[in-house]
Amino acid sequence: MTLVVTVVAALFLSGCGGDSQERERQRREAEDMVYAAYLAKDYPRIIELVDSFKPLGNFSEGKACYWLGYAYDRMMQKRMAELYWKTGIAAVENSTDDEDVRVYAGITNRLTGLLNTWTEYEAALKVAIPATERLKSLGRDTTSEYNNMLIYIGCCQSRLGLRDDKTFNSLEEAYNAQLNNIKKHPNAVTYRDAIIGVINISYNYLEIADYEKARLWLERMRQLIEGYKKQADARPDYAEKQLARYNIYLARALEGLKFKDEAAEAYRQFCQTDFFQTAEGKILASDYLRLAGRWQDAADNFGSMDELMKAFGTSYSLENIQQMLLKKYEVNMKAGRIDTARAVSMTIAERLDSAITLSRSAEAREEAAVHEKELEMTAENERNVRQRHISQVITMAALIIFLIIYIIVRHRMGARLEKAHNELKTAYDQLEETTTVKERMESELRIARDIQMSMVPSVFPSVEGIDMYASMTPAKEVGGDLYNFLRKGDKLYFCIGDVSGKGVPASLFMAIVTRGFRTLALTGRTPAEIATRLNNELTENNEQGMFVTMFICMYDLKQRRIEYCNAGHNPPIIGNVHCAFLDVKETNAPLGLWPDLEYAGEEMDLPSGSMMLLYTDGLNEAENCRQEQYGEDRIIELLTSLSAGSCRDVVEALKADVDRFRDGAEQNDDLTLLVFSSNL
Repeated sequence: MTLVVTVVAALFLSGCGGDSQERERQRREAEDMVYAAYLAKDYPRIIELVDSFKPLGNFSEGKACYWLGYAYDRMMQKRMAELYWKTGIAAVENSTDDEDVRVYAGITNRLTGLLNTWTEYEAALKVAIPATERLKSLGRDTTSEYNNMLIYIGCCQSRLGLRDDKTFNSLEEAYNAQLNNIKKHPNAVTYRDAIIGVINISYNYLEIADYEKARLWLERMRQLIEGYKKQADARPDYAEKQLARYNIYLARALEGLKFKDEAAEAYRQFCQTDFFQTAEGKILASDYLRLAGRWQDAADNFGSMDELMKAFGTSYSLENIQQMLLKKYEVNMKAGRIDTARAVSMTIAERLDSAITLSRSAEAREEAAVHEKELEMTAENERNVRQRHISQVITMAALIIFLIIYIIVRHRMGARLEKAHNELKTAYDQLEETTTVKERMESELRIARDIQMSMVPSVFPSVEGIDMYASMTPAKEVGGDLYNFLRKGDKLYFCIGDVSGKGVPASLFMAIVTRGFRTLALTGRTPAEIATRLNNELTENNEQGMFVTMFICMYDLKQRRIEYCNAGHNPPIIGNVHCAFLDVKETNAPLGLWPDLEYAGEEMDLPSGSMMLLYTDGLNEAENCRQEQYGEDRIIELLTSLSAGSCRDVVEALKADVDRFRDGAEQNDDLTLLVFSSNL
């Protein structure tokens, strides 16, 4: 049988030899058409061409997967790009053919970059490290793809906090390789490749606040730009843009190192460039301005945000809300532009729910497309297997009868194997779908938590004789507790609240309450007036019947008196050496239940050195494994022992004591604490 198979194979190959030149011509034409679509940035056209050429044999499995993954990546379909690139790696990773090795280098470089962009650093390292080791063993460690992956490795390791010597070795090897490449081929292209790599390294160190290393790499970036400018084929506009980028990055690094005058000079030079006049340049400058505390300039620059989003065709996704709108809210708040900040906070509250919905919809569509493509790939593989079986039957049936028996037996075995494969695949798909949905929900809730936590202040009033500190710890990813404060002239407003319910609805209601409190406090109204007006706002269109308990205070810095209004909340604890619950006589209803209520307030003198604790029921109702509650007596006892400490010490001590009391039990409710003390 071996002899027969050998003879048939030889006849088949000799018959195909005459067509080899024609097939090579068709392959070159196919590659030229795909490359033309690449230059035109026509990504759907790339997919169409590759899908039509691959069945004809004009593209290998690896090269087809490279181009398909590239096109889907550019179309922002991450899962589809990842699917094709991983399939391509599997097709060529064991081949030593020159073309397959080049494809392998290209795919692993692209996939590493994709995973790094989506902050999946561990996954990126799992691709890049074995890829660089394999390329080095094959003598392909001088390519730009190899150098790029070394840079990705170093950056990912630094983001994960791995050993600094590992990061240093990867980045230095990449940099030295780029210098050697420039030395061998001194032209604009080699310089530009090196500049891009050093930009990525510098930005990475700026993002992790390692300003000393960022400054080292920025100096290398400047030297490369100067070398680029001397090349005959250099583009002046490219050099100017990268020099502008160097100046703004340098300003950020110098500011981080406390060299404020030098940082300001670097920023001044950046402002003199054409790049600064673009929306991208202004947003890029905001990182330095925020670090330098130049809130007015930062707020001005963020006025270009809508222009930038329009230029890049982006919308209000969860990532944009987190990375741009929150920064815009922060700089306008700290610049004192309350109306703009309020408008941004309203945009966040309005867009958050739709952004989550759009994100789920987009991911569901991509998930469905990936699943369909996986089924198509499986079906194509099965068709190929069947075609090979049929050709073998036709070829061998005319020569030897027992080969038919062999094929029948093999076919039956294949059918059983196919059934087992399909059953395994079904189980795998179900597991993958469950895991993907869970990961997506966890990611969305993490982003929602970041947005919510950014809406409560973390920088407390700096007033002589006044001490204040607060903390909010949600029981789940997002919660309904809140605290806030605002100084208006000689009056310091502060409050604490607990929204009914849990999850995203409670967090959105919390955002509305927080915004309303700050808006009304800016008008200088009393706590009772604030509660009355806020209640009327919350009862409008409140079809879900949500409400919030609040304790609102206003401390007069001159008269040293506190006015307060309790809207159905736990009474605070007050005292100096001896602590006790405040005797609240006016018990008002929670906010949001009934319209047109008139809320009553009270006032009192606050003796010097007195401390006031406002808290939510996540403190006194905290439970341990035996379902025992923390209780009010423990709070009084601990506060009495901490009467001489700072407000921050009191908050941290309470949180630590509650953790010890739980003894491993899961947190059963949001925990929010606010401590106020006056020594006036």
